[in-house]
Amino acid sequence: MGKCNGYEVVDYLYGYITKNYSGAVLVEENSLDLPNFLQNEFKQPNKNCSIVSITRVISYYQDYFSNISEQEIFDQVFTIAKSYGFSDAIGTLPVKIDDIMKDYFRFYGIKIKAKGKYFSNFYNPVKSEIDKGRPLLMNIAFGEYHNHTVTITGYKIFKFKGMNIKFIEVIDGWRKTKTYIDYNIFSHSLLSAGVCSYNTLEILKK
Repeated sequence: MGKCNGYEVVDYLYGYITKNYSGAVLVEENSLDLPNFLQNEFKQPNKNCSIVSITRVISYYQDYFSNISEQEIFDQVFTIAKSYGFSDAIGTLPVKIDDIMKDYFRFYGIKIKAKGKYFSNFYNPVKSEIDKGRPLLMNIAFGEYHNHTVTITGYKIFKFKGMNIKFIEVIDGWRKTKTYIDYNIFSHSLLSAGVCSYNTLEILKK
C-alpha cells in the first residue's frame, strides 16, 4: 500500500479496510476478468501504459476476433498510436485514446462507441460501465499513478457509519495483482480536480 499526494494505491484491500474503516460491511461488488499482462512484456516498454491498457480491453473482447494474439493486438495498437503522436517522451495523449480504439475496431469492420469522460464520478462511468460488462480506462495525472493509464476492472462498495465507501479495482500494468483506489479519498483530493479522465468502449455491431 502506498500513500502519495492525496490518495492511496491499495494492495491488500481488507487490511486497508480494517485499518481505516473498521467494521465496514461489503454491500455491493462487481469484477470483470481481464488478462493481467505487464507493460514490460511488450516492446517499447517506456510510456506504453495507454497502449497496454487498450490492448487489455481489446483482448477482453476476443470473441469478436479470431486467432489474434495479445502481441499482435499490441503491435497494431502501437502502430495506430504512433499515427496519433505517441512518443517516448510523452506516451499517448489521453484525448487520442478514443481515436486509437475506433481505428482498431474499424479495421475489423466492428462498430463501436468510444468516448472520453472528463467530468465524471464513481457511478458514471465507473459503476455503470462495469455493471454492463464493459471495462474502461482511467488516466491519472497525479500521485503514485502520475501520468499513468490503468484499466478499471471492477469496484467494491462498503457501508461505514452510514456512508458508502467506494473502491475502484484496477490493473495497473506494473504488478500481477489487482490494486484498489479509495475513491472517497481520491475524489476529495484537491489534486484530483481536472486531472483524471476515463475512456469507455461499447461495441455496437459485430
